[in-house]
Amino acid sequence: MRNPTSKRMRYVSVVFSAILCLFIEAQFAFGQQIGAAGRLNELRKLRDQLQLTNSLRDSDIVVILNERMISEAAQQLVGLEFLLSNGSMLKLTSVEGELKAAAAVFKIGIQAKSSVTLNLQLICRINSGELEKGALRLPLRVTDVKMMNGGLSSIFLKTLFGEWLHPEKWNHELPAIEIPLEIEETMRVPAVRFEVAGEMPMEISTPDYQAPLKFVVTSLLVLDKRAVIALQLDQGATPTAIPASFTSVNDNDPRALEGEIARMSEGLNSSGDLRAVLNRRVINTLLSQMAAAHDADFNVRLKGGRVRSEEVNVIVNVTNYTDVESGEGRADITQLNIERIADGKLTLKLSGQGEADARMRGREYGVPYTISPHMTFSIKDQPLPLEFVGEEKKIFLRAAPGSTLPINVQFNLKVAGRDFSFSRQSVVQADKWLNRIELPSFLEREISLPRKMEVDAGGNLHITERRNLGYTLSNMRVGAKDDAIEIIANIKLNPPK
Repeated sequence: MRNPTSKRMRYVSVVFSAILCLFIEAQFAFGQQIGAAGRLNELRKLRDQLQLTNSLRDSDIVVILNERMISEAAQQLVGLEFLLSNGSMLKLTSVEGELKAAAAVFKIGIQAKSSVTLNLQLICRINSGELEKGALRLPLRVTDVKMMNGGLSSIFLKTLFGEWLHPEKWNHELPAIEIPLEIEETMRVPAVRFEVAGEMPMEISTPDYQAPLKFVVTSLLVLDKRAVIALQLDQGATPTAIPASFTSVNDNDPRALEGEIARMSEGLNSSGDLRAVLNRRVINTLLSQMAAAHDADFNVRLKGGRVRSEEVNVIVNVTNYTDVESGEGRADITQLNIERIADGKLTLKLSGQGEADARMRGREYGVPYTISPHMTFSIKDQPLPLEFVGEEKKIFLRAAPGSTLPINVQFNLKVAGRDFSFSRQSVVQADKWLNRIELPSFLEREISLPRKMEVDAGGNLHITERRNLGYTLSNMRVGAKDDAIEIIANIKLNPPK
């Protein structure tokens, strides 16, 4: 049976849930803290990643989580139990975390029960992600273990558990944490129906849209007091590993390296527990998919009304006129594109074209007629102001209140042997159409955490019991600047169910 872990693992749960689901096959270890050479290597790799990725400025989406939220969420895993194939039980008793440049350090309390009870505190380091063999891997190392039993029992336990009391054994047995490279989201736009005023009144209805998007995780960086995840829209390209290739005068000076990293990551911070930055490219891809999703974006029903009237003097005054009785048509939106995001403002450029078959009647020089002409209408490069609205854990894009779109309607008629044409304009209330475009926010209502797990004789892990960790967002702010949308919020975790 397949592991029931969700394929759409979100960033919030990835950062801390995956970390603590790994302490399974081994039993326990003793060791030393990381040395100066190891620390230099960590810092160099992070500095190189920031330099080669332009500090993630070219990423489609960047998500920043602060240390407090990650640590508090990790503590929700206290009580997690692992049943080993030999009948022994491991239980997570405590979790403490600290994030600093290039490494997350976790102190994890574990109680092991078999014929004897052993209490340990493991100190582990998790470094920034590395692309390897088609996966984003977070290198995991056990650097120290403290035995908490004390006294004569400690001497006995050291003898009993032998090699498991050395970090080398742990590091040999524990794999790196692997994070799913692909994450899927969906943009939704509900179907609507609205009236259109103007010289050519009509009723327009639009279909429901659901545009899937796939993102590839390209980086997961551990910075001071925060973690940063970067994503790109999946355009079919395979992410490639980033080599460490830069050298500088700071390579052997940890403080200088930390200063260099701090300068390069100045823009990767957050004034809240969570900050998500969506590049304009993401929004335009969503809008392009929306425009391409249907051949008929507008289903049009013409309403009755007079569209032409002229007074002609032929000995006596005669009124020539044309009335629309009814008609139906459709229009295709061919362009939806945001050209710039700045200073809290967005402007959408929109184009479309369509056609309709109308039923018309009138009089021409006193002679009544009934015709069924074919007419066309168009929207050409019309600017439309947009705004963003946050509701609970969702972000919506909508047309600014009161904004309108002109539709030019072209008539070509032949009546009583006479050809003539004329145009009329209808006005669409854009805020009745584009009033709720749901953008991907990568925030789900609950995080699924394992509560009980089993390890079979082959070392395979099975989740046998789960619990849901809920959370609420507060003080959410949505802004538009620097060609991107920015979402900032605080997070309050709710007790697991």
